[in-house]
Amino acid sequence: MKKNILVKTILVLSLIGFIVSLYLVKNHYEGSQQGSFCDFNAVASCSIVNTSIYSELFNVPVALLGALWFLFLFVFALKSSKKPETYYNFIFIWSVLGFIFVLYMITAEFLLRAICPLCTILHVIIFLVLGISFYLIKNTKKPSKKEFEKELKKNLVFIVILFLLPFILLNIKLKESRDYTDFAKCLTEKNLLMYGSFKCASCAKQRELFGSAFNYIVEIECHPQGKNPQTERCLRMNIERTPTWMLEKDGEEISRYVGFASPEKLAQISDCDLNLIKNG
Repeated sequence: MKKNILVKTILVLSLIGFIVSLYLVKNHYEGSQQGSFCDFNAVASCSIVNTSIYSELFNVPVALLGALWFLFLFVFALKSSKKPETYYNFIFIWSVLGFIFVLYMITAEFLLRAICPLCTILHVIIFLVLGISFYLIKNTKKPSKKEFEKELKKNLVFIVILFLLPFILLNIKLKESRDYTDFAKCLTEKNLLMYGSFKCASCAKQRELFGSAFNYIVEIECHPQGKNPQTERCLRMNIERTPTWMLEKDGEEISRYVGFASPEKLAQISDCDLNLIKNG
């Protein structure tokens, strides 16, 4: 009876973890523009952590990997009702892997000097599941080696496929090569500047969009640990998130746009002609 309650607890925790992870995926892509309800200050902020360079692995949001992790946890917990000996062990091993990933995220938060409150909830859930699964395997007989290997092979196929899929889809280059040199020069001539951070994932994507032409963009480094930082200027200009594109005149703000900016948005802000962008 107690084991059934613990398994149901894991099911509930996995659902909570899945929903929170999906929200963090949304926040990852929109955080630099819209922020999050859990952005309390410069230290406790989901968006700071969830849009940093540590929030992606090979262009795949860490939050998406977390959602998949909780999805499989839910499946394992469901299957444990029929094969408890085998799937209690699966849940424990899966939790150990999750714990290792939690250490990565905690390290990232330490380096960023910021805490993601929702991420912390996920960390606590993983710790709880690890403890519950340890209790379950300690109080259940070991599965037969043959049965364990059989179920392991079946599940590994789905695990590999579902975890590889986002890495493949998010790393396929579909866009044509473009030369942004003249467009970038125009943005600088119009005095449109980018306030960024070397630890900002959205800033990295913005640089990637322009390619070598980004050398013609004026970027103000806001992070105190970055190269040639201008932290005081960023504070004076009230830069809360990066990247922030700002149109200035004589050091005064005319307009700003927060977040990753498409060429169309930059053209709208600066009044630069999109025809300056040439196909490669």
